[in-house]
Amino acid sequence: MRGVWGAIALMFTLSLSAGLGHQPSAALAHPPVLLQLPNLSGGSSSSSSDSSAVGWISLDGRQVFQVAAPQSTLSERQQRIEENLTQIRDAYLQSNNPNLNIVVNQSGGNNLPSLYVNDTYLMTITERDAQMQGTVPWALSRDLEETLRQALERSRQHRQPEYLRRQGIRAGIVLLVAIAIVWALGHWRERPLRWGMRALSATPRLDSLSEEQRRNLRDMQLRLIPIVQGLILAGVVIWSIGLFPQTRALQNTLIPILKIPTIILLVIIIAYVGIRISYVLIDRFVSGLTTREGYDGDSRRLRLRISTISSVVKNIANFVWIGIGIFVALAIAGINFGFLLASFGLLGLALSLATQNLLEGAFKGFFIILEDQYAIGDVVQIDDDAGLVEKMNLRITQLRDAGGRLITIPMSDVTRVANYSLHWSRADLKIPVHYNADIENMLDLTRQVGQELQQDPDWQELILEEPKVLGVDDFGDSSITIRVWIKTQPMKQWDVAREYRRRFKLALRDTDTEIPFPQRDVWLHAADGLKLNLEGQLDQRSIQNGGDRDPNGSTHRQPTAKTDRQPRNVADGDEGEPDS
Repeated sequence: MRGVWGAIALMFTLSLSAGLGHQPSAALAHPPVLLQLPNLSGGSSSSSSDSSAVGWISLDGRQVFQVAAPQSTLSERQQRIEENLTQIRDAYLQSNNPNLNIVVNQSGGNNLPSLYVNDTYLMTITERDAQMQGTVPWALSRDLEETLRQALERSRQHRQPEYLRRQGIRAGIVLLVAIAIVWALGHWRERPLRWGMRALSATPRLDSLSEEQRRNLRDMQLRLIPIVQGLILAGVVIWSIGLFPQTRALQNTLIPILKIPTIILLVIIIAYVGIRISYVLIDRFVSGLTTREGYDGDSRRLRLRISTISSVVKNIANFVWIGIGIFVALAIAGINFGFLLASFGLLGLALSLATQNLLEGAFKGFFIILEDQYAIGDVVQIDDDAGLVEKMNLRITQLRDAGGRLITIPMSDVTRVANYSLHWSRADLKIPVHYNADIENMLDLTRQVGQELQQDPDWQELILEEPKVLGVDDFGDSSITIRVWIKTQPMKQWDVAREYRRRFKLALRDTDTEIPFPQRDVWLHAADGLKLNLEGQLDQRSIQNGGDRDPNGSTHRQPTAKTDRQPRNVADGDEGEPDS
């Protein structure tokens, strides 16, 4: 169609130039392809063509036609033409005559057409306007006559009461439907999510989902559905504003303002949904592994490894979706990726020091998982911290200690790990025995208690080997220590140890031996010269026994050859404690 108008414009220009005495080459129309080449414009210099810009002229919020001007004056020209067009529209709406009189006159001596609507000046068509449209000014003026006529007549028609009533009914119906959808999403919020779970998971029933899947479902209910409800209502309101000519300009103002934030919000929602769908797919894959034929369901270690790898893969999926969302948001915001990558290259050296620990931790975490040093569900000790591994990924490990504290350890700080539950565990028992007990009987008793515990049907599955009585391990302050080892299932050593101690205490009731307790024997000896009685007076018995008295009145005893005192059960002698 543009080629037809170009041919007509060429014929019209040739005849017009012949009648007016101008050179026809100065007004030749350029095809649209040639408009991309700056040096082929016959009516203007290349420098002015390079700086040209195009903008739309709007009426009642609708784009009517385009104008061209230098970049610095384009907005001013657009504003001036739109003001003239608004005045023409207002005058046309106030008049009772529905007919439009559009006239094209030559302006001054530059042979450019000027448009007048009902004797009111609108604009002058310039060479730039024609070149950007691939035609000549006078041919473009004929096109604008029909375009202006349709735009003004449409503006008059859209302000009629019948049209406004239909648009109001249309907006009300759509708004009621949107409110119904929002209410349905809030009232039956589990149904759409259950449909999605049925499509992605092998267990569509909510009561058959795992705790992790139910948590993902609750997160989607609490976060995703309110956002979708808000977007539906906001979209319907903005769409309804555009139905009426009086408020359509407000819609055009709001859309550019809300466009980028809305698209970024949609990107965030898509990334969030992608993360949750990835979680569901990973859980489905793990469920398929654990239910496939040939899987050893009793292999605790395999279950822990699958759970750990699943957690790490979910963490990687988070980073992938977040990265995609960031790049899409930057593209929408119009940020140049080349400049951004160049900036990253310059900042790479500075960031390398900051990310050194992160990279080191990621490598350590990868090899910890690859070598199965520990997994989620193990009891480990990392340096001075010990507890149950609740969460781990390539960045951190989280332990829950006996006091209930959650300890977070960066992977870069993991240097030494003691795993108490890898493949098997051991109950290391140190049984105290009284010094007066028969040690041989105590060794037989500890061995008998271990054998009875192993033969008990409730405990035999937890004990992997016959308990080993290592013998006397230590001489303590108040007891002899007998050491016993019992090899158990992973993480069952504490249960077995408690049961063994309970049974050993019950077995001691049939013997004459008791459980020793910390105690201390204190030996009291007479002083070498003086002894205090209960009234705080000096006992002078030592003086009467022949003690020497010095000039100051002090009494001295002759020193004895022995200084060690004997206990009371030694035969009476000079070194024994005097009877009181």
